[in-house]
Amino acid sequence: MGSITPPSGSAREQLPLSCEAVRRAGLGELRHTVATGSTNDDLAQEARLGERSPSVLVADHQTAGKGRLGRRWSDAAAGSHRSEASLLVSFRFVAPVSGALDRVAAVSAAALAAASGTLPHGGATVRAKWPNDLLIESGEVSGKLAGVLSEMVDCDPPVVVVGLGLNVAEAPAEPGAVSLAQAGSAATRDELLAWMIDEVPGYLADPSKARADLRAASATIGRMVRVQRTDGTSVVGTAVDIDASGRLILAGDCGEALIDTGDVFHLRC
Repeated sequence: MGSITPPSGSAREQLPLSCEAVRRAGLGELRHTVATGSTNDDLAQEARLGERSPSVLVADHQTAGKGRLGRRWSDAAAGSHRSEASLLVSFRFVAPVSGALDRVAAVSAAALAAASGTLPHGGATVRAKWPNDLLIESGEVSGKLAGVLSEMVDCDPPVVVVGLGLNVAEAPAEPGAVSLAQAGSAATRDELLAWMIDEVPGYLADPSKARADLRAASATIGRMVRVQRTDGTSVVGTAVDIDASGRLILAGDCGEALIDTGDVFHLRC
């Protein structure tokens, strides 16, 4: 069957380093499109139609980019008309471990660890905020740099699709958004993607290493936080760890709480 987003010669022209990295990683051919609704949706729909092989899809712009909890992910390309403004990429992998939550958590951890560990950041500090954000923390430039969204596709064999939206040359007009360029980095999206692709297979092979590296890079562990749950309730405590299923462990007055989903707000001590 044909793919929803066919291979594009522009991938070899615009993303030559990433094309080679995808081949080294055994992920097939890198695909590129100028614009699509959502790269995650494209790879998930292919899986539902029977195409479940590993795949990497890059877009210059998404018209319906997705964030957590049904939110929209905006990129800067629409206003700037610059393909280098953002790195918008989705990966499709056969689920690497047993248990639906563990599958998603393992792939999400691999993507976040690969990104946080390889981003050149011009002296600023790139940290991981639970559950799926990358932040820049420095005196002059602070804010959200990237987000990761992992989704299970119910098929046989099951696959996980994980998308990354990263502000490279520009940040969208969203409160608190920052770009690598603002932090002093001259890295291109091709360099960034190639470096991340080289790291992802190792993390997928050893999810415990991905979780350990995320703990080390965490902006959340060790801080007092408030978690706003999806049911409207909230809980306050100190974030002490992330468990094997990707849940945040909070220590509070009533003991430990395990957080599956929710919005985390870092509190000032």
